[in-house]
Amino acid sequence: MEGIYNNVQHPRESWARLNTLTSTYFDIALNESALSYGLRKKLNNTCDEGEKSELSSLEYRHAVKAIVFASMCVEAGINDYAGIQLGDSYCDKHIYSLDVISKWVVVPKLVCGREIDKSGPAFKALQQLVKFRNKLVHSKSRDFIPTPELGEKLEKAKTDFENEFYNSVRALFLLSMEMDYVVGQLHNPIRTLDTSFSPFLEIPEQLKSDFEDCKNITLRKYRK
Repeated sequence: MEGIYNNVQHPRESWARLNTLTSTYFDIALNESALSYGLRKKLNNTCDEGEKSELSSLEYRHAVKAIVFASMCVEAGINDYAGIQLGDSYCDKHIYSLDVISKWVVVPKLVCGREIDKSGPAFKALQQLVKFRNKLVHSKSRDFIPTPELGEKLEKAKTDFENEFYNSVRALFLLSMEMDYVVGQLHNPIRTLDTSFSPFLEIPEQLKSDFEDCKNITLRKYRK
């Protein structure tokens, strides 16, 4: 994250793969997050109830897509990294059946003897992202039963969703930044966000504040 190349030795230093989708999922997640942020700003600047309802529905759809594609990105990324470094046959037998969080712990350890910090912000954001992704993908409706507590429960559900959306893109940023230090920029399972090595990287304007915040969190941790 500071323009300093972190060279961590790996079994394979070059490779070619088919059907890699990590970068595609990453770009979609960022784009959907930016669209959601933009619509939230419009929501706050309108007093028309009809427009508010339409914008709110559209913003929610973009937020859902951001969460789902962020989770797809972290799983595709660690699967790609494992397949490259451990071999497809080994991964088919021993790795791909693991849950995604276990992959992020086990795979770097197997590959290069280094491990993500399970007490750090990147790992916690990953856990939160996967947990809420599973809740969305395995969504279950419930009968509508008016109760005195209904309004409070609905407000809490709205707040929880907003927090999960906020966490989703930050999980991508924090994981990528953490892995620059764990496995190095060249082998980063998501992609390096260090602009010294990704000169064409473009972070949407709406996400730059989150990006800088995550960068500062990571730098404070690794400068100790």
